Amino acid sequence: MNFPTKTGAGIVAFLFLATAALAQMGGSSSTSSGSGSAGRTIGRDTSPLNPENALEIIRPPVPAEEKAYKAFQKFQAMSNEDLAKKIQAGEDFLKKYPSTSYSTPVYSFLTAAYMQTGAVDKGLAVGEKDLRLNPQDFRTMAVVSQAISRTVTATTLDSATQLAKADTYGKNAIQGIATLAKPEGMSDAKFTELKNQTLVMAHGSLGLIQVHKNEFEAAIPELEQAVALGSNEDPTNYYLLGVANQNARHFEKAVAAFEKCAAVKSNLQGTCTTGAEQSEKDFAQPSPN
Repeated sequence: MNFPTKTGAGIVAFLFLATAALAQMGGSSSTSSGSGSAGRTIGRDTSPLNPENALEIIRPPVPAEEKAYKAFQKFQAMSNEDLAKKIQAGEDFLKKYPSTSYSTPVYSFLTAAYMQTGAVDKGLAVGEKDLRLNPQDFRTMAVVSQAISRTVTATTLDSATQLAKADTYGKNAIQGIATLAKPEGMSDAKFTELKNQTLVMAHGSLGLIQVHKNEFEAAIPELEQAVALGSNEDPTNYYLLGVANQNARHFEKAVAAFEKCAAVKSNLQGTCTTGAEQSEKDFAQPSPN
């Protein structure tokens, strides 16, 4: 994907920032472990795309799902330090229990885990399966929307169809998360945090979709919401906000966005520094008649 902006060829560097950013955000979570139990939330950290973050409670099993529940407890108790091993365990679980009450959190886990390890296509495929089984999994919906928007390029087969799907998922995630009741046993602060993380991904995706379409003015409010709700762990939305403002000729705002992006250690730092410098030069030039 090439965005028409004066920041140059480095613009495309963010494409697999989707994967890099997921790995960065999930890195601090890899030491989290512990077993699942009835009435306990999945997830022990606040990383937006940690494979074990979810807005749902694991319930005690009905008699017909007792074996699946025990297998799920064993899977959930595994540490994330060896993510490849846990991914394999998740795959094995789904082969044996493809459609139980405990399959959806495993699908959700694998969606993010695959993306963290660079297997974005596998993550998307598993995410689609999860959403067919659990249409209320708004976090996974936002994850899938973001992954599609960040990996589609001008040469992607059916790119328009893919972007339309990402747009639908992003909008549905935003609408759905607003109606979601707080799970029993989850603190208000945790619930708000998880909802905000979902909104960051969804609004960021919707903004990027507009950037894909060269609709820069329309992209700006979505990206502004994403950075306002985010924790700045992922600089990609600041980068995209800089791109959108630069192309919309809001050069002063572009400088601010690029500088915030450049302040985060990532492989976008050089690109964002260049973007800030170019936007400063553009801001100093007289506006064309």
